[in-house]
Amino acid sequence: MPPLILPRSWLAPWSAANMLLLKGNSSHAMKTFVVQLFLAFFAFSVGAAALSGEKVQFKGGKVLVWPGGEMLKSPDEVQLPFAIVIQTNGTFTVKAGKVRTLQEGDVLGADGMLVKPDGTISPVMDHVTLNRGRVMLFKDGEATELRESLQLADGTTILPEGKISPRGSSPRLLLDGELFLLEGGALPTRDSITLQGGRVVVQKDGSKTVVEPARSIMMNDGTKVHGDGTVTRSNGDKLTLSEGQIITLEGVTTRPR
Repeated sequence: MPPLILPRSWLAPWSAANMLLLKGNSSHAMKTFVVQLFLAFFAFSVGAAALSGEKVQFKGGKVLVWPGGEMLKSPDEVQLPFAIVIQTNGTFTVKAGKVRTLQEGDVLGADGMLVKPDGTISPVMDHVTLNRGRVMLFKDGEATELRESLQLADGTTILPEGKISPRGSSPRLLLDGELFLLEGGALPTRDSITLQGGRVVVQKDGSKTVVEPARSIMMNDGTKVHGDGTVTRSNGDKLTLSEGQIITLEGVTTRPR
């Protein structure tokens, strides 16, 4: 068992003068010190509660946990799949990596997808994707264009020109918007539809497009989006977007190996 190391702040009330009292065999001081040390050890042992949920939202400087929309209170934290940990101040880490900060209105789901108020969707995990013909590498939320061959943990190789060679399968070209985790494996993609400032904006295949009033666009799941704000689902159901509303859909489907 590793040695217990207590933070100095827990011992701060015990100034040099108090420590001298201990040395002077002050029984009262000694008892007080032992009690405070026990309480500190108890707090250290219990620690913060790790909560789980479907998603979190950062709103008004607070972290809300869904379902229920309950406010996350210190010293608790939220743990999501992919080793995502969110703190009460809106900061989060993935696999104990770089500390990142949620912005007002951000929603981070159990699928690892971060949805911005403008409808932008992206994974917070380290990954590689093809965006408008460029292979992009994301680590700790920072993007760089791939300049050399990249081998994923499962043996898959991705080249800067957009060719992917899964281990044991034939090479092929990446599809725009496809997502692959650096630890290996495809990540389900998400598209979005939103109404921002009276304009219909969609994210499809990793890129955002404004749908003009007299035009329409077909999404990957068969949903048709009209520039007047009408959305027709693949089953024929219709709805009209309201300002700021965000609808998420299944994105591009990775080809089977």
